[in-house]
Amino acid sequence: MAEFEAERRMTADAERVFGVVSDLDQLPGWLPAPVDVRPTGDGEVHADVPERGVDAEGTVRVQADQLRVEWGHAPDYAGWLQVEHAEPGRSSVVLHLSFLGDQPETHGGAPADEVQRWLDDALTRLERLVSQG
Repeated sequence: MAEFEAERRMTADAERVFGVVSDLDQLPGWLPAPVDVRPTGDGEVHADVPERGVDAEGTVRVQADQLRVEWGHAPDYAGWLQVEHAEPGRSSVVLHLSFLGDQPETHGGAPADEVQRWLDDALTRLERLVSQG
């Protein structure tokens, strides 16, 4: 098992940020380029990450009252994104991934480093997206 996490302060209020991350149609706008996740139905998504040989169905749960989005593909993978209120007009976002199987990311090295870069890239892209509005 391996855990990855990144946090970023945003120059947008928590409701605006959550509005973007909870709209699954906007996933391509902020997920890093090698990761393609698209909604396929109510609470379901399809993930395609060719670099990792991932082509899988997963679930997504949006918890508006907690400003939280959770997702996973049992039993190998889970993640969550939490938006927190900060000072007026600002928020904080934590993005967390758990690899629960025997994927390359669980052994450290270049695959793990790449996942951390993808998390940072996702938050950079999200920050740009929410600051444009």
